[in-house]
Amino acid sequence: MPQEIQDPMEYIWEKVPKTKEGFIHYLPGDIPYLYRNGFVDSTRFAYPQWKNAFDDCKQADGSYLVSKEKFMSLRPYRYTGPVFKPFDPNLVREGEWTDEDLKKLYFRSIKPSSGITEEVFWNSVKALKDQGLVKGGNLLVDATVKKQLAYLIERFPSPRRRLEKEVNRIREERETQARAISCDRDASGFVGGKLSSEAKVEDLKKLQSSAPVRAPVQTYPDEAPAVDIKKLRKPGKKITG
Repeated sequence: MPQEIQDPMEYIWEKVPKTKEGFIHYLPGDIPYLYRNGFVDSTRFAYPQWKNAFDDCKQADGSYLVSKEKFMSLRPYRYTGPVFKPFDPNLVREGEWTDEDLKKLYFRSIKPSSGITEEVFWNSVKALKDQGLVKGGNLLVDATVKKQLAYLIERFPSPRRRLEKEVNRIREERETQARAISCDRDASGFVGGKLSSEAKVEDLKKLQSSAPVRAPVQTYPDEAPAVDIKKLRKPGKKITG
């Protein structure tokens, strides 16, 4: 029989370190960290709403003691949708782009990936056209335009993009470990038991979601399978962008 999928909130609760009294001890900086890095559905909840949800467990020193009951009450805030491969501006089609095409690019790819407002986006388009990157009144996308687009997105990444980048990092580590397992077995002929790296891969598989793959946006090819976040611990490496 297939293994029963564990409730993500229960899984997170089990993995996060706790005090001897059984509380999660969040420092003041942990609350914005969780929001910025995609734990909260930022399309539905603004940061002040998320922060205010902790008012009843705030301590005199500004930290928070979160009981299991309180933690489970935060379930509505958690982002539960699919997580796709991060949008790569370098894969944007080069050539002429009409304003209608640019509008689709903004709402399908740029807005979900960044905090860039539509006004800032169109101001950037105008500035690029003023620099001579225009043909027939349309923006002429080339390496310069893609570099500017990449700069804006990495300068102002959305919580969803930070989540996508972190999950993509985990996925790449999983694939690297899987290849190492395959090479080890091919070299040794070992088939019984489990390698320690294989056990880690199986643990990472808990991050995989059954959510459907989003239809590819025409601006760049082949988006990755959806992955759902199921952990809350801070990553070992600093997330850039």
